[in-house]
Amino acid sequence: MERTPRVLLVSKPIAPPYTDGSVCIVRDLAGSLQSVSATVLTTTDAPAISSHVRHARIYARRGSYSPALSANARVLRHLLLGPHYDLWHFVFAPNPLSSIAAHSCRALRKVPVLQTVASRPRSFARSANLLFGDRVVTLSRFTADRLTAHGFPPSRIEVIPPPIHDVERNADQAARARAQAKVPPGVPLFVYAGDLEFSQGARMVADAIPAVLESVHDAFFVFACRTKTERARRARAVLQNKVARYADHVRFAGEVPDLPALIAAATAAPFPVDDLYGKVDLPYAVLEACLLQVPVIVPSRTPLEEIDGAMVIEPEDTQALARACIDVARDDSLRRAVGTRQRARVLEVHAPGRIARAYEELYLDLISRA
Repeated sequence: MERTPRVLLVSKPIAPPYTDGSVCIVRDLAGSLQSVSATVLTTTDAPAISSHVRHARIYARRGSYSPALSANARVLRHLLLGPHYDLWHFVFAPNPLSSIAAHSCRALRKVPVLQTVASRPRSFARSANLLFGDRVVTLSRFTADRLTAHGFPPSRIEVIPPPIHDVERNADQAARARAQAKVPPGVPLFVYAGDLEFSQGARMVADAIPAVLESVHDAFFVFACRTKTERARRARAVLQNKVARYADHVRFAGEVPDLPALIAAATAAPFPVDDLYGKVDLPYAVLEACLLQVPVIVPSRTPLEEIDGAMVIEPEDTQALARACIDVARDDSLRRAVGTRQRARVLEVHAPGRIARAYEELYLDLISRA
């Protein structure tokens, strides 16, 4: 009987809470693979993600947003001295140190490698030097085009969007999330779940608040943003000062206990993010909003434009952002139509089974060539 190929997915620890996009990609992909035997890297106490997925428990704990040096050392040890795998699949944001280490391990053990660019590099200049995979997967055409424009061979790139399981709306959980954010029931609600420090998204939402409240007097805005760094905390303080006049209608909720429930309670999810550094190209918060039939408002000329059915505005156009918010707050039929279209497209394009089949084709092709 032919042996099932063994694939190691190399990433941050696959363990709850699942708030990191690259971790969600691996979790949802590994659990949907059928023609290979998948192993994920996780912690000593993390729950299994699936009965048919193997778990290499090499991480001591979930850790912070960036793995510590000791955690990276455990990964390198597993690659160099651990079991044989037919293929390594790296899923992380490219950076010089990790890329050099991965390239060296690959050369020593002579294992074929697939590399998924989980989020864009800080700069696309010389980004080709960070890509060591026999084949490279990007999550969007936007990133693929920029990598090839900076010297990476297009023949080695595939575009496969992130997988996501369906998210169902629960009215009780949504009402609870509103209450936790101190937002009254029934009023229009706009939830921004982007970053505070790298993009202009939060600033644009803040700048749109006066125009929206002028037309939709009872609207509320919630900034559900993790403050990972001191820079993010300073950015939040600047925003709070900017919108101080409208403080009765604005909430800075930080990292909320149930983001999908809060989004489900929203009228729309404005996401005018122009720089997705530190996030996956198509963030899970945005895809979850689409599945929950909550209109998302995104800028053109970014990966977000590739979310079919989203409301697209010009980058940096605060007036267009405000108009879109006002339109969905005033027009129930528009809001329903946008939400229905978004949900249908995300269910089709990002179905975990479909994404798993695309990856399995690459796995088996690379293994057959080794």
